[in-house]
Amino acid sequence: MSELSISQKAEIEASFAKQGLMRTFGAELDSVEYGKTIISMPFTEAVSQQHQFFHGGTIGSLADTACGYAAISVVAQGDAALTAEFKMNFLAPADGDRLIAIGKVIKPGRTLIVCQGDVFIEKNGNRKLCATMLMTMCVVKNLGHK
Repeated sequence: MSELSISQKAEIEASFAKQGLMRTFGAELDSVEYGKTIISMPFTEAVSQQHQFFHGGTIGSLADTACGYAAISVVAQGDAALTAEFKMNFLAPADGDRLIAIGKVIKPGRTLIVCQGDVFIEKNGNRKLCATMLMTMCVVKNLGHK
C-alpha cells in the first residue's frame, strides 16, 4: 500500500477546512492516512432530531465526508473523488455526546473507488457502532480540491 505524501495530506486538510457543512457541524478531521480518514463532531441542538439524538442526515453527511477524503487520499494529486452513490444502514440510535466516522477505501480504481464508512456514537467514554455506509466514489481527473 502506498503512503500519503505530506503535500497530499496538507491538500486534504485544506480542502476539509473549506467545507461549510463540516464547519457548521463543528467537525474535526482527526486522522488522515492513505485510504483512511477519521472525522468527529460533538452533539449540538443544531444537529439533533426530535428525540435529541443525532439526526440521520448528520450521520450520513459525516460518513460521506470521511469516505470522500479516504478516496481522495488514493487518487493522483489534482484529481478529485465525488460521491456517485451510497447506501446507509442505521444500526442503533445515535444517542450520545460525539460522533466518530471512519472512512476506508475497500477497492481503489482508476474511475471508481468503493469505500466503507462506519459511524460510532460515543457516550460517557463508551463507543457503539450506530451506522455503516457502503459507497462508490467517481474519480474526476484534474478537478483539483478547490
